[in-house]
Amino acid sequence: MMRASRVAILFGMLASLAAGQKVSVIDQLAAKEQRLEELYAEYWRADYQVQQGQSGASTRAVQERIRDVIHDPDFRRALAAAPIADPVLRRRRQLFLDEAGADEIANNAQLSALVQAIRDQESATRYAVGGRRLTRGELNNIIGHDPERGRRQQAWEARAQATEKVGEQVRQAMKLRNLLSVRFDQRPFPEAALARKGLKRAEVTRWFEEIRAGSDPEYHRLLQRMRRELRVAQVEPWDLEYYFSTLARATEDKLFVPEEAWPKVKRLALSLGYDFDRLPVQVKIADITFGGSTYPILYGREVRILVNKYAGLRFTDTLLHEAGHALHYCFDDQGSFLLRNNYSEPFDEGLGQVMALMLYRPEVATRYFGLTADQARSVRERYRLKSLFDLRELMADFLFELAAYDQPDQDLAALYNRTYSRLLGVEMHGRPVWAFDPFYASQPIYEHNYVLAEMFARQVHHAVEQRFGESWGPEAGAYLREKFFSQGARYTLNELLAQGTGEPLTASYLIASWRAP
Repeated sequence: MMRASRVAILFGMLASLAAGQKVSVIDQLAAKEQRLEELYAEYWRADYQVQQGQSGASTRAVQERIRDVIHDPDFRRALAAAPIADPVLRRRRQLFLDEAGADEIANNAQLSALVQAIRDQESATRYAVGGRRLTRGELNNIIGHDPERGRRQQAWEARAQATEKVGEQVRQAMKLRNLLSVRFDQRPFPEAALARKGLKRAEVTRWFEEIRAGSDPEYHRLLQRMRRELRVAQVEPWDLEYYFSTLARATEDKLFVPEEAWPKVKRLALSLGYDFDRLPVQVKIADITFGGSTYPILYGREVRILVNKYAGLRFTDTLLHEAGHALHYCFDDQGSFLLRNNYSEPFDEGLGQVMALMLYRPEVATRYFGLTADQARSVRERYRLKSLFDLRELMADFLFELAAYDQPDQDLAALYNRTYSRLLGVEMHGRPVWAFDPFYASQPIYEHNYVLAEMFARQVHHAVEQRFGESWGPEAGAYLREKFFSQGARYTLNELLAQGTGEPLTASYLIASWRAP
């Protein structure tokens, strides 16, 4: 009741503008933040239902109300022009203006219709493979798990059917985003999207080149190992994902039983001083189309974890990652809604990875997850090799996307294949498979976040080891909470890392993690 009263008072202040009374731009900003907190809680509750397929659930109406709060040109001009000395208020102002700028592009009517048409086509597409018509998931399952190499090749080549159906539409979406970004932000879309999260294109591409060069020796050894163990003369694109399925031990599902995962995660968290039984966190396992998601419905008061019904190691890894998000949303105490909520994605995803990486620390795997020393080494080694491939693939996807926005009318298939071959070391055979990646249409300029998140988590783990050694307890947990889990958007990614680890984001600890033991 008191919260509703505060909202009424704040909006009453805004209404008084119409009566000629002067209300400061900061009071208006506070009112909008309060309203956004209410609406986002409603949005996340609705999305939680949507993702579980609940009948009648929808986020459309609340999204429109969120847009009504943000889309206020007169207020944005006044806010941008207001003389503000306080650095925290200046940060809140910038976060609001950044969100408003992003909204102008993402919710443009023409772009929204185009993106929805692409999504609908992607969902409806059935890939023709050997007389069968397969969903995206079925296609990926063949590529990743089928021991028959010929079937894997057919399935991989079928990815080009996505480009035939939506490639030109994705190209048009890129061109439209650039046009809108120049109109509203006076710079191309990639530069604007990165800047809103405190990143610079040159900085990200420099990190990625460091990672490519620094991981080349280990990656070429991995390709040699693939050739040897798969008994092939040349590793092909349809061999890469499949290879890692051959490394999984048959006993792995028995080592990581889903029903035992949450109690073990809670026990690990408790050793750091985090008692999930006393935190406002709900966990639900559901048959969803993605790995997992955590909803910061009301920071510090209501957090919900939703996890796919995976089996084995994948389930436990995903649950730990989501637990990292949950700790962040419980402890984030930065005051205003924008300061709590508008953090950069590499920071948020990185906090998920801070917890997930604990599974691959031998002392954690043996003590809290019941593995023998040999089993812990095996799990750690497979993660080392898989992440070496995964992150180079993500870098290829992102670097292609940057170059595509630079010249959307170029031959995008040729661009993608050159970029992919350079990073992954395989021949692409001229197949136009680039548009199979759904991120380019629905989540543009995003895939770099997963690489930066892994960099972030490796750097944080190194810093904790330097302070507390191999075995972490409540003191390490208090450090993680103070320096990271309690933080939001007040500081940039580099500022947070400099304060917490003594140096800005660096690729060196990620590269070191790939060196053979």
